[in-house]
Amino acid sequence: MLTKKFWITSVMLSVLIFLTIESAILPSLSYNTSEHVYYGYVPPTTDVAGGEGDYPREVDELIKGTVISYTVPSGVAILDVVGLEDNTYIEIWDIYSNVILYSEVINKLEKKFFYISAGSFFKMVASQRVAAMLAGGAWVFEPEGSVGGTSTFYPSVTGGFRGREFIFVASPGTHPYAYSKDRIGYNFYLFALEEADWSLSDSIERWSAGGHLKQRDSHTTILQSRKHRFEYNNGAGNDVVYRLITTSDVMVSCSALGDFVAVPAVTGGYVGKVFYAPVSVTLEEEGRSAAFIIIPLEDGKVTVYNEALDVIAERTFTSSDVENRNYWYHNLGIGRFKLIVQSTGNVCFMVGQTEGTVDINNLGDDITFVGARPNQEVRFYAPTMAVIFAPEDLTISIDGGAPILMKKDEFRLLESGCHSIISNKHVIVEILAGGSSWDDWGSYLIEPLDVDVSFEVPEGFLEKKQEYTTYIVIAAVVIIIVAAVFMLRRRSRRAARV
Repeated sequence: MLTKKFWITSVMLSVLIFLTIESAILPSLSYNTSEHVYYGYVPPTTDVAGGEGDYPREVDELIKGTVISYTVPSGVAILDVVGLEDNTYIEIWDIYSNVILYSEVINKLEKKFFYISAGSFFKMVASQRVAAMLAGGAWVFEPEGSVGGTSTFYPSVTGGFRGREFIFVASPGTHPYAYSKDRIGYNFYLFALEEADWSLSDSIERWSAGGHLKQRDSHTTILQSRKHRFEYNNGAGNDVVYRLITTSDVMVSCSALGDFVAVPAVTGGYVGKVFYAPVSVTLEEEGRSAAFIIIPLEDGKVTVYNEALDVIAERTFTSSDVENRNYWYHNLGIGRFKLIVQSTGNVCFMVGQTEGTVDINNLGDDITFVGARPNQEVRFYAPTMAVIFAPEDLTISIDGGAPILMKKDEFRLLESGCHSIISNKHVIVEILAGGSSWDDWGSYLIEPLDVDVSFEVPEGFLEKKQEYTTYIVIAAVVIIIVAAVFMLRRRSRRAARV
């Protein structure tokens, strides 16, 4: 098996082909400020469907009820883009060479996909907001095995990862034909921040489902997604694009094996005091463990709960911890976890899984993104490396260093470790966790709007549900005792009359 050191070296060498490790100054591209801009970097990925199989690099997906098959070129990842509005014009650029790769018009609920070469630094410019997911690797679309899929949060139509309408292409998970049902990685985790009715349908409305959730309740299912050719996918739906409508605010995500995810705050952005995230490690294999990382920006107490608000772990951070960029790494072991974090001070929260060795630097393999508003500090842990992207001309301080000027579309590389950045303008960061190899990774891309949205903590969200069973039992016992005393007294009176 190729070592983690090999993959880290591969990442750095692929980057050095194009630029020095210090920075890459890129030509300024002229797009309107009303346009939506998404950035990404493709790691040195293995070929899609490039593992053992009868149909190398061939995949299927269900589009409008018809199975579409195609062969994926070697050395690329796949960028899926879904329209949220009709007549959305998009351009995809290689931002190092300043070359346009693709231009398309996409309509609401329509999906188009694009091949992006490994080692590419790219951006997508859209006339209206879109939902875009980047994924790659030999096993990411493997539906029958135990290690396929990836993990990510689905962005809402209005921005951020909390809302009442979501249009998305389903992220790949591990599906029911996995040889053990306990190892399924669900690609639809619906979590109710408030009591809500929900309705989910595929893009052609041939399939639908719905229901009602109480606050902090969740619903999981498996949806259709891209897969290796001729393999089985028992996901629901007749298309890989879906629309979710709810009556109150929810969060939606995919949780599969081998992931690493920067968690958006319940209140918006990536810095906050309340978070929710699922993490699933269902393959009992040596070196695998679910884990979380909490990085403080202020001193205070942090408590990690399950969805019933039972305490899993807690820790207090001091001002010295903040100053020294200390963090809390905690292993959870094997299982499915739905984590809720409450903090008295601002923190950043990340979840993931180890592979090969239970160690913070063996999280993944996966990519994930964070962003920061103007003049907002954000912190994160990069198991392998990170890439900072500048959506506009800006001044940035990295790890408390002197301010640095970055031109629009410039990017900088950071080595593994805990980092802090603050900028006078919006900034986007891609974080890479190489795990043991780049064979099943993916994430939705983000834009500044995903960072700007803000919300209040829903009323009652952090209040533990009252357990009435004990009180009912006590009341029943009291009633029985009272009834028994009453009957005894009646019998005594009758005896006295006789």
